[in-house]
Amino acid sequence: MALPTIVTPEYQCVIPSTGQEITYRPFLMKEEKLLLLAQEAGDVNDQTQSISKVLQACILTEGIEINDLATFDLEYVFLKLRSKSVGEVVEFKLKHQELDGPTGTLENVCTHETPVNLNIEDVQIPETKFDKKINITDNIGVVLRYPTFRDLLELQSTSSLDIEDIETTENIFELIIKCIDYVFDEENVYNDFSEKEMSDWVGNLNTDQFQKITDFYENVPKLKHELKWTCPECKKEETLLLEGLQSFFI
Repeated sequence: MALPTIVTPEYQCVIPSTGQEITYRPFLMKEEKLLLLAQEAGDVNDQTQSISKVLQACILTEGIEINDLATFDLEYVFLKLRSKSVGEVVEFKLKHQELDGPTGTLENVCTHETPVNLNIEDVQIPETKFDKKINITDNIGVVLRYPTFRDLLELQSTSSLDIEDIETTENIFELIIKCIDYVFDEENVYNDFSEKEMSDWVGNLNTDQFQKITDFYENVPKLKHELKWTCPECKKEETLLLEGLQSFFI
C-alpha cells in the first residue's frame, strides 16, 4: 500500500529586479540536508551551489532559471524560502563591535554575548532604482545588466554571490564585458558582437570612461539589514549591518 501524500503549502514572493511574482514551496528534509552538509563543510562554493540547487527545486513557477537571476534576486528569494521552511526568526549571539573597555584595560572590556533575534520578514527588497544606462561620451553609451549567479560561476576565482569578492583586475574586466547588454550612439544600437569585440572595445576606453562603468557594479544592490540591540550587561547600544546572504546565517 502506498504511503499517504503530504501536501506542501505554496507561497508567493516578488523577484526584486523584475517585479515578477513567483510561487515557491518550502524546502523539504532532503533539501535541508543538502544545505546542512554544505554548511558543515564550511566551503563557500559548496554552500552557494547548494542554495542554487534548492532554489531550483523549490520554485514552482515555470521558466525561472536560477543561474540567470541577478545575485541579489537569488539572495532575497532564498531568504524568503528559508523563512517559510524553518522559521521567520534567526537568532544571533552578538558581541560588541569594538572591545574597548572604559579604562582601556582588558579586564574592563565587556565580552558579553547578547542573543539578538532577526525576523526575516523585516528584511526589505534590495533597492533597484539604479540607472543602467551609462553615457561614455556625449553621444556614445552603454546599457548594463546586473551580474547573475551564472556570471559569477564562470569567473574561476569566486563562487560567492558578493561582487566585492572578485579580487583580480582580470575578473572584474571579464565581468564587465559579460554584463554590457548593448552599446548605442545617436543613430544605432549595437547588440550583435562577440566577446572578443567587446573586450577590445572596453580595452580602448580611457580611465574616466571605464570608471563610469565600474561605479555601477560597485553599487549593485545587495541583501542588507541593520540590526540594533542593547547589551544587558553594560547597557551599550550596538548596531550591526548584515550584508549578503552569508551574513544572515552567522
